[in-house]
Amino acid sequence: MSHMQYLVVRSHNAEGQPFHHPMERADDIEHEHMSGHALMASCPPFSHVMEKPGEPYPHQMPTGISKPDLRRLLELSARLPVDGGELTPVMAWAMILRDERIAQLTAQEIVAVQNDLLTKVRCYGFGAVLEEFEVNDALSAVFAAREAMANMKNTMSAHMSHQHVMA
Repeated sequence: MSHMQYLVVRSHNAEGQPFHHPMERADDIEHEHMSGHALMASCPPFSHVMEKPGEPYPHQMPTGISKPDLRRLLELSARLPVDGGELTPVMAWAMILRDERIAQLTAQEIVAVQNDLLTKVRCYGFGAVLEEFEVNDALSAVFAAREAMANMKNTMSAHMSHQHVMA
């Protein structure tokens, strides 16, 4: 069970159900066990939490989410209490999409950025944050790898041309 699913399932186990229902902490005050994860678009739906709490939920963006929905999520994220330099995931993706080089990236390179950032996300209970510099680093790493590959191809091509001339 993933971290998010664990927290959401735990928030609905006031009766102490034993099977696949994580127990609330004994020292929780009345609503302390609640989690802001329930507000995330990729959160397991209430029906899944109640009917299949032990079955892993495939965290993904819901089908049919629209640009206005994402825009609203971005607007709401600006209200979260984050420290300077911290971004919510939707803020990080907005930052990535504003990068002037984004059109140069392949789908595989975007997945590489995503995978890099997944290891940097920290959960604070109300949601997730990562550092702005980590987003910049992830983009820089992809572009550096792209440049290194281009340089390697150019070097190999020049070497092959030189060998062909020598023959």
